[in-house]
Amino acid sequence: MTGTCWGWAAYSVTVIGFLLPSMQAEWGVSADALGYLAGVGMIGMLAGSVVGGRLSDRFGRRRMLTLTMLYLSLVFCLSALAWNYPTLLGMRFFVGMGMGAILPAAGTLVSEFSPSRLRGMMMVLLNGFWGLGSTVAALVGYSLVLRFGWRPAMWFGALAALSALLVHFLLPESLRYLLEQGKTEQAAREAQRVRLGERVAESGEAPAAPANSGTPKAAARNNGGIWSPAYARVTASLWLMWFALNFIFQGVFIWLPTLLATIDFATGNAFLITLFISLGQLPGTLLAAFLADRGSRRRLVIWAMLALGATALLFPLSRAPAWVLGMGFLLMVFNGMSWGFGNPFSMELYPTHMRAAATGWATGVGRLGGVAAPLVVAWLIQAGGSMSLTFSILASAPLLATLVLAGMKQETTGRTLEEISGG
Repeated sequence: MTGTCWGWAAYSVTVIGFLLPSMQAEWGVSADALGYLAGVGMIGMLAGSVVGGRLSDRFGRRRMLTLTMLYLSLVFCLSALAWNYPTLLGMRFFVGMGMGAILPAAGTLVSEFSPSRLRGMMMVLLNGFWGLGSTVAALVGYSLVLRFGWRPAMWFGALAALSALLVHFLLPESLRYLLEQGKTEQAAREAQRVRLGERVAESGEAPAAPANSGTPKAAARNNGGIWSPAYARVTASLWLMWFALNFIFQGVFIWLPTLLATIDFATGNAFLITLFISLGQLPGTLLAAFLADRGSRRRLVIWAMLALGATALLFPLSRAPAWVLGMGFLLMVFNGMSWGFGNPFSMELYPTHMRAAATGWATGVGRLGGVAAPLVVAWLIQAGGSMSLTFSILASAPLLATLVLAGMKQETTGRTLEEISGG
């Protein structure tokens, strides 16, 4: 259920890349203006991630996820009614807020239900819905936008309301969140609901609070924030990691149909090639799911991001369709692996009372990379910059981030959340 929500966030981010040529034809806006359209959504995601994360820690993961999906459906409908570029630009910010709020609520809910030995795999599989959402965006772009323009893609986004219904009626609330809030009776009911507490069901007793919840160590941690001495280095490293991943993803995928069109690919062929390239995220995610609990997630993130940067450097070396398709596919494979490993690793490092907020800040600030990349690529296109220069700049972000991540020592594979972060 959370995966469907995650997929809608991916659809919202990715579909704009398939709408830009149609919008440019309808309104005659410049390439740099289209870059602002892509970038303002990332600013909205920053705001939505921060606000959504804090509200998820205060009011619950499930409630926040339900309201966010209803909100996203509404703003997609309003976006489809936009009558000019400035109107759509404003609506894109509000769509971005909905996209951003999904990730901390959905991610923390899954991480807090996942058993330690499978948490990496489950979080990677959750992130796999990002690849599915991106693929759906490519299918909508190829099947609807080329024929009917950009508005049907917005109306399609209104179907996000269906996920809101599924979340509200079928998902349980996080037991860790409920215990952190002292809601032991509700936690007992939810435990029975998901068949995790047979002894609770038989005895009628509420589940106990975590063993360390009243210790001085736990109290000290609860007084700290994401920039406290215990978490400052973790926070800085994760912010850079997410900035780099957003920078290269947005720079490549938002502009890929347009970039391919500039090197003699017809628009339809460019969309079709982009569709096939997007499928690379699926095997990348499956490979990440297989490896996530079999080795150090920190090291897996580093190696995946190194491969991502190296593939981006190789991508523009040839314009042959087979090379573009093959290297683009590999680029998305390593992108899926990097995001797949990065999600569980970043969510495991903070305690329950601030897990959603910390995740929201990390993924939200990371969206600034998604703001910068479309603008940088748009400027390079306007200035006549080469594909090699463009992809070299995009590749520099993940390569730099690996140097910082290499300095981290925290290992999370196979450990409980309480062992990692003390709560």
